[in-house]
Amino acid sequence: MRFLLIFLFNALYLLVMAQANEMLVGKSLICKTETFPVKGGFNFSTSDKLIRYNILWNSTKNEEFIEKTSHCYMIINDEVAVSESSKDLNCGTYSSFINLNTLVYTIPTSTNLLTADCVYFDGDIEEKIESSINVIHN
Repeated sequence: MRFLLIFLFNALYLLVMAQANEMLVGKSLICKTETFPVKGGFNFSTSDKLIRYNILWNSTKNEEFIEKTSHCYMIINDEVAVSESSKDLNCGTYSSFINLNTLVYTIPTSTNLLTADCVYFDGDIEEKIESSINVIHN
């Protein structure tokens, strides 16, 4: 009887988690920082995989470029936990987070907490980010 209760609890938990993750499939977030009006974004492609876009600086060429990477994600309470790697690399550790209430993206480091403010975005996220690179910012 105890085994049956544990099994039912786990099955119910997995069902709730799968439905929570499904709510993000097909949605995108565009993110900004104090310095950059567009710094990157996310596209939730499946219930456990997202694409992260990050605008980075190439100091050799003195220009910005877009880094596009695949990551695993899971929803825990009111946060999306984002892995360091893709499923192909077994996801890795979950090291950055998106608060679903505030849409603030955080990356904890050993010395501080990096943050970006995100909003839902309905257009073509790659096009939006591409049009934002190499634009002079104040």
